[in-house]
Amino acid sequence: MTQDDLYEAIFRRKSVRKYALGKLDPTMMEKVVSHLAELKPLLPEIRTEIKVMINQDVKGMFKVDAPHFLAFFSEVKEGSPTNAGFMMQQMDLFLSANEVGSCWQGGPKPIKESMGASELEFVTLMAFGPPAEDIHRKSVAEFKREPLEKISNVKGYDDLLEPARLAPSGTNNQPWFFSGGNGAIHVSYARSMIVDRMNQISSGIALCHMWLAANHSNKSVEFRIDRSADANPPKKYSYVASMLIS
Repeated sequence: MTQDDLYEAIFRRKSVRKYALGKLDPTMMEKVVSHLAELKPLLPEIRTEIKVMINQDVKGMFKVDAPHFLAFFSEVKEGSPTNAGFMMQQMDLFLSANEVGSCWQGGPKPIKESMGASELEFVTLMAFGPPAEDIHRKSVAEFKREPLEKISNVKGYDDLLEPARLAPSGTNNQPWFFSGGNGAIHVSYARSMIVDRMNQISSGIALCHMWLAANHSNKSVEFRIDRSADANPPKKYSYVASMLIS
C-alpha cells in the first residue's frame, strides 16, 4: 500500500463504532502488524511501541465493542502525544483503505494487567476490526467540520490544509490552528485543562494529513520546532511544530 492510498482514504474515512462478531481475518491481521513497522514518526528521537490487544484487555468510558485495539506507548518527552497522533493516524487511514473499521478511543485504557505490555508510558488507543456499518463516507460533504478560514490564516496552501481540516479529533472539537506562510505552516493546539493531551494528539493527526497531502503533491517537507513560532502562538493556543515546504 502506498502513501497515495492513505491520502485518498482521508476524503472518505469515518469513525466506525459498530463491529461484526469475530476477529479480523488472520491474513489481514498479518498486514496490520506488518504495517506497524512501516509507520513514519514525527519525532524519530522518541521511543515508541504499539501493541495489539483484544477487547478484554481494554476498559473505560465510551469504549466501542471492537474485537481488537492498538495501544500506543511512548517515552515521556516533549511532543510525545503529537507524535502518537501522527503515527497512529497512518494506521487509521491504512485500516480504512483496507476496508477495516477503526475508531480513536479517548477514554478507555488497557487494564492494569495489560499496561505492563510495555515499559513505556501509555498514550492512546485505537479500536479496529471487521465493520458492521458503512466504513466510508460517500462524499466530503458528509464531514462536519469548521470552514478553513476559521482554523487558519495561511494563504496559498489550501491543498495541504484542506486534508488537515478533515482530520478526526477528540470529541470532534478541531482543536488546531494553522499560521505562517512563505514555505512554513505552524501548527498550534487549543489549550485545555480537561483535554489538553487529547488536543495535542489531535494536532498530530492533522499534521499526518498535511504530510500525506504534501507527498501527494510532490512537495518536499521537513518538520521542525520553530522557536519564534513557539514564543508567539495564537491566543489561547500552544505551539506544536512547523512543517517547512519546498
